[in-house]
Amino acid sequence: MNKYELKYLLETLISSNDRLTDVAGKQTTHISELWTEIGLKNERIVKLTNKIYELQDIIKSQRLKDFVEFENPERVDN
Repeated sequence: MNKYELKYLLETLISSNDRLTDVAGKQTTHISELWTEIGLKNERIVKLTNKIYELQDIIKSQRLKDFVEFENPERVDN
């Protein structure tokens, strides 16, 4: 190989390395954004799960009230 072929090969490798570095940077940014999105969705899931538990407690309380009212209508204080 002469010096021009070596120079061309070196420039080709440098160009390839630059492109791969850019791709890796873009992927790193994208992955970081995805983790942020996952975090937000996990927070939303927790909030919705807590809301479900609250609603279940309300339903349970209402059923208990209805049962007591059905069994002893005069004991219930509305």
